[in-house]
Amino acid sequence: MSTLDELMQTLRLVEEHLADAGAHLGTSRTALAEAEQALAKLDPEHPETVVPPSLHRADDQIERSLGMIEHVLNTVRDFATRL
Repeated sequence: MSTLDELMQTLRLVEEHLADAGAHLGTSRTALAEAEQALAKLDPEHPETVVPPSLHRADDQIERSLGMIEHVLNTVRDFATRL
């Protein structure tokens, strides 16, 4: 196997890991939304008293991480294409 073949194989593996990470983050984001809905039902008139503000920050972090993963994935794919 040539060095180029090994590099391409490694890049495919990196793509798989990035896609897996994105899927896990998507699942986490769904779970956070479900938790927020469940907490808001505890006091529907005043959900801000039972939904911690950090829940929204966590969602923002997940969104930013998903964006970074997508950017890196596109970069890896572009690099592989140029090889």
